[in-house]
Amino acid sequence: MIEVDVAEEQAHWLLLTYRCGLTARIVNEIITGWCQRQGRTLREFFRATTEEWRATCNLREKTIKKLEQISRPLREVAPNKNEIAAFNEQAALIKQLAFDSVYVLNRLDNKYPTILNTTLTREEAPPLLFYAGDLNILERNTVAIIGSRNANDNSVVFAREAARCLAEQGANVISGYARGVDRAAYEGATSTHGSTTVVLPHGINKTNNAQLYSLLPAIASGKALLLSQFHPNAAWMVSRAMERNKVVAGLAQIVIVTEAKPQGGTWNSALDALAQNRPVYACRTDTETQPEGNEALIERGARPLYWPSAAPPAATIDAPQANSELRKQQYSMITQQIANLLKEHAHVYNEH
Repeated sequence: MIEVDVAEEQAHWLLLTYRCGLTARIVNEIITGWCQRQGRTLREFFRATTEEWRATCNLREKTIKKLEQISRPLREVAPNKNEIAAFNEQAALIKQLAFDSVYVLNRLDNKYPTILNTTLTREEAPPLLFYAGDLNILERNTVAIIGSRNANDNSVVFAREAARCLAEQGANVISGYARGVDRAAYEGATSTHGSTTVVLPHGINKTNNAQLYSLLPAIASGKALLLSQFHPNAAWMVSRAMERNKVVAGLAQIVIVTEAKPQGGTWNSALDALAQNRPVYACRTDTETQPEGNEALIERGARPLYWPSAAPPAATIDAPQANSELRKQQYSMITQQIANLLKEHAHVYNEH
């Protein structure tokens, strides 16, 4: 059970992050200036004067006005319950999350993934993370598998098999649990004894019944970690899915691209990883036509992961046997490549 003072402080974190209408950059600057440098709590922040805010956090007047709308009732000695409804709502939510075994991490928590502070900017790093499952999964080698929701069948099979190989070799497969590549990566990772981290594009309370039915056994068995950077009751939105993509790639020491166009979330995440000198790999098949984004990424420094896709001619072997032989060839090739890349980049894990 969460102690009262901890729960109260967490409620103030929710207020600052989600109810004041501030960008992640401003929230992170307040956290740095007030909590980290001054060693003071957010409870104290919301009860401080505007002069203290200006002196400590160098806030603009527009930001101060937004904060005052939430903080003014909290400064009262005996505030009206209706006036502090926003705080009471967050406090009740914190208690409910604890009851549901959902936990909260803030950016100052020792358990907050340090890699996010390295790979994401102050505008991108989530001030809060909500999670269910074994947080120790993040201590494993982390590899993100990213790609289109509308990927072709060959890319989906590649994502599933690559994830299975990674999990079998001890890596933590990071994905976004959307249809297409994300779901295939999750299925591949959980089909074996390995582990996976699912980063949601919505609040953790908005996981639908079908998703929960699939996720809960893996969470309970310690094979899956569920993460969300959004308010627990936040619904899915395109903009949130794009924000989620940054965290998926940001958690990864290695990024594998299954299918990309030279624009959009997959493309941008891969370019960010390349700019930070993180290893990026892109699927390359033996067909004449390659995904345009994959080839462009390889030209920019990504390395190819070869994936056979052409079956032997039908005249020499029947279709079922051809498919069987192809699957063996695919699995053998990707298994060896995954083993090599994990060995080659072993030093990356130690750095994080």
